[in-house]
Amino acid sequence: MKKDLVVLINGAGTTGAELKTLYKHLAKNKNYFVYYPGSLPGGFVGDYFPKSTVGNFIKFIDETIELINEDFENVYLIGYSLGASTAAIIAARSEKITKLVLISPIVKNPNYRKFLKGLGRSLSHSHNLTRIQQIFYKVFIVRFKRVSKIHIWHLQMYLHYTKKYLKMIKEKTLIIETLKDELVKKKSIDLLVKSIKNEVTRYPVNSSHFLFFDKEVRNDVIEKILSYLKEE
Repeated sequence: MKKDLVVLINGAGTTGAELKTLYKHLAKNKNYFVYYPGSLPGGFVGDYFPKSTVGNFIKFIDETIELINEDFENVYLIGYSLGASTAAIIAARSEKITKLVLISPIVKNPNYRKFLKGLGRSLSHSHNLTRIQQIFYKVFIVRFKRVSKIHIWHLQMYLHYTKKYLKMIKEKTLIIETLKDELVKKKSIDLLVKSIKNEVTRYPVNSSHFLFFDKEVRNDVIEKILSYLKEE
């Protein structure tokens, strides 16, 4: 019996820790082969962001499509944050994708100043955050401030590159929409919904961009994704 392939793509600027719980739930399904690459363009290496260009992202996409072209029954793509842009491009380029899941998708250039202010406001009300959130937010702000302007420019170029693929997506799509997102605004989700040429399900979540560190919503989101993949 052929297995289903699940490709899980994390965002930039993290170690991938956010998606580990989702990965563990997916891996419990014996019908799934879950591909969760440990090395991604834009991820943290030590104390810094590596310099990832559009070419680095394209190389990763090409290598992932090679895997997708192997002998699988269904192929499910799940992308989080900037990884949602990468998943969107793969969905547009491959005819083998069965379903697409985009979590807090960054598909257009965010206002990074507002983003850092948003995280700063969250930390100033740290009594509303879990211990893990507090640690992650502090570390993320410190590391993000070290990122050079040229690296931010490369990320902006990648998002510009992504834009042309959005109208080429033809797969059924689930969008996890974080209502308190510091980076992704409603108009970005509206753009996605208008662009995708198939049924789109918007699933609103009352949380921030880093929803997988939010115990109040994490399990609900994971259950929604698992059930969506099983739907006919």
